[in-house]
Amino acid sequence: MKNNKQTIEELVLRAKEGEEEATKIIIDKYTGFIIKEASKYRIPSYEFEDLVQHGYLTVIKSIKIYKSNSSSFHGYVINAIKNNIGDLLRGNIKHYREIPDESIAQKDSGDYSFTIEDQIIAYDEAKKLYEALDKLSEEERDIIKEFYFNERNMREYADTNNIKYHTLMQRKRKTLRKLEQILNTNEKSNKITYI
Repeated sequence: MKNNKQTIEELVLRAKEGEEEATKIIIDKYTGFIIKEASKYRIPSYEFEDLVQHGYLTVIKSIKIYKSNSSSFHGYVINAIKNNIGDLLRGNIKHYREIPDESIAQKDSGDYSFTIEDQIIAYDEAKKLYEALDKLSEEERDIIKEFYFNERNMREYADTNNIKYHTLMQRKRKTLRKLEQILNTNEKSNKITYI
């Protein structure tokens, strides 16, 4: 693996040329943001993992349709992730693999259809998330499970477990930060750094 510094724009160019490793590095760079955005919402019929995988697919599509040097890829992908999760919330997408971010895309970029490879990459990234969840304590996993997977009301959870609501929300935020750190630690096994 290369040990030199790579800008995000250089990584995007490599990913556009089909380099899977560059795509995975870009996804890893935005995993923390995707988790934070996914954790803000509870959308009927969507599990937390669906929202996270939706975020990964948004990054992949953003790579494919982004016009190099037209703007900042970082700003472009951040807007795409926010917009697409917002569209899910508003019910504008029937399935998490539909990514309606054309409003922020260049008009001549055309549609992009996901390949099997794209879906495998998104699945692998979701698998990494589950492996990171396994590294949390039982209490931390329970908080994530109850809020994101079982869609349980946190006030009800706090009352049932005799925890102050404010304390529970602090634990939830701390758990999400820890999860992000675990994912980032795993990512640091890659030797490429960002400018």
